[in-house]
Amino acid sequence: MTSSVGSTGPGDALGVYVHFPFCHQRCPYCDFNVLATAEVPHALYRDAVLAELAARAPDFSGRAPAVSLYFGGGTPGLWEAACVAAVVDAVAARLGLTAGAEVTLECNPGEITPDRLRAYRSAGVNRVSLGTQSFDDTTLRRLGRRQSAADNRVAVDAVRAAGFDDLSLDLIQGVAGQSVDDALADVAAAVALDPTHVSTYQLTIAPATPFGARAARGEVLTAPEDDQVAIYEGTRAALAAAGIVPYEVSNAARPGREAVHNSIYWTFGEYLALGAGANGFRKLGTQGERWENERHAMRYMDAALAGAPREMFRERLDPETLLEERLMTGLRLDRGLPVDAALEARYGRNARRAADRGLLAVEPGLWRVTDAGRLLLNRVILDLTDG
Repeated sequence: MTSSVGSTGPGDALGVYVHFPFCHQRCPYCDFNVLATAEVPHALYRDAVLAELAARAPDFSGRAPAVSLYFGGGTPGLWEAACVAAVVDAVAARLGLTAGAEVTLECNPGEITPDRLRAYRSAGVNRVSLGTQSFDDTTLRRLGRRQSAADNRVAVDAVRAAGFDDLSLDLIQGVAGQSVDDALADVAAAVALDPTHVSTYQLTIAPATPFGARAARGEVLTAPEDDQVAIYEGTRAALAAAGIVPYEVSNAARPGREAVHNSIYWTFGEYLALGAGANGFRKLGTQGERWENERHAMRYMDAALAGAPREMFRERLDPETLLEERLMTGLRLDRGLPVDAALEARYGRNARRAADRGLLAVEPGLWRVTDAGRLLLNRVILDLTDG
C-alpha cells in the first residue's frame, strides 16, 4: 500500500500492535519481552489476544479506523496463520481497518516456509519484515543468529513467491570485528534483493542480556565509535543512491513505502497494544495515557482470558510531557518536526542555539536535525529540553 507518513497530524492516526513473545531461542543481544520455547500455545494465545481486544476496544471508540496492524515479537512468524487471521478479522470488526491498511508480520529466515507465507497472505498480511540482520555468516554467528546468509536469500525468494510486494529487511551494524567495508557489503547485499524498506540498527548492549553480561566482564562487542559513524553515514548514502531513501534515523524506504505503523509513533498518533508486554498509548484531551501489559506470558493469558487484562504500569501524561515526546519522536524524521506555537514557546530559544551550533535547521514552522545533529540526536534533544 502507499504510505500515509506525514499525511496526518499528531493524534490523527490509529495503529494496533500485537506482541507475540514466543521464540525458538533468544538472541544474546535481545532485550525484548521474549520467551524461548519449543512449544507455542497457538490457540490459547490467540484467545487471550482476542479477549484483550474485546476489553480494550471501547477505550478507542469514536476513532477513525486503524491504518496499520503490526505483529511484532518475539517471532510472530511462528504463529499459526489461522490465529493471525482471527486477530486480523477481529481488529477489523471491532476497530475497523482502512482500505489497504498496512498489516505487517515479522519473520525470521530459516523459520518460515512457502506454505506458511502463502497462508499469512490469505490471512490478510500484506507486508513482511524479515530479520535478516546480516548477509555475512561470520557476523551472523557473532550475533548468535541461527540462520545463514543463504537462508536470508531463500527467505526473500519465498516471500516474493508468496505474493508479497512489500518487504522490509533488518540489518544490525557495528558488531565487533565487522569493518566498515563489511557493513557496507551487507547493505549492498540487501539492496540487491530489491526490498521496499530497510531498517538498520547499531548494535546496542543491554545490561540484562547475555551480551550485557559479557560486556560487564570486559569483552568488547561493538566496533570502534569512528567505524560506527562511518558505517552509519555510508549506509545512508548507499541506500539513498539505490533509491531507498532514508526518512528516519534508522529507516529507509522506496518512495511511498515508508512504514505506516512506525510512522504513527514518530508523528505522535495513538496505538492500541495487545499481547504480553505490549505498550499502548492514547490521548485524553490535552493529556495522554500510556501502559505496558503484563510481561509474563502465562500471567498475561490468564488475566486476559478472565476479562481483566493485567498491566505492569499505567501512567497519565500531562501536556508538558506530551509536548516533550512530540519533540523527541518528531526530530527522528528526516523531513523534520512541524512546529506549532506550543513547541516554539517551550523550546524555541534552545532550538535557535542548536541551530547556531549547526545541529538543527530552524525554518518557519519546521525544525530538522542536520547531518551533524543526527549523529548526536540524544544530545540535541537533551539540550533542547534543558531549562
